[in-house]
Amino acid sequence: MKALLYTIVFSVIGAANTQLMVDNTIPLHTYNHKLSLKLKKQRELRQLTKIKYEEAREMAALYCKENVISQKLRHKGQLLFYRSYTKNCEVEINALDGAIISKVLSK
Repeated sequence: MKALLYTIVFSVIGAANTQLMVDNTIPLHTYNHKLSLKLKKQRELRQLTKIKYEEAREMAALYCKENVISQKLRHKGQLLFYRSYTKNCEVEINALDGAIISKVLSK
């Protein structure tokens, strides 16, 4: 009787271990395909700009006399601006009127 009971217990434990291993491979969270808040905010900021991304990129390249490596749309308080980076220069361009806010040379 004890042998039968041990056999049943070990087979149940073995099946439970196998089941746990299968459950570990199933992802707990699936992607819900909704826009994140950060992407939604960036889209809203882009709609507010008067100066487009490419125009700001060209302005930064002319002002620094170098090719722009990267550029990001930022906001600080009521100020909406593009921050453009070149190899030796960092420029902030107002996205509403195209004015140069600041220029930092790095060597």
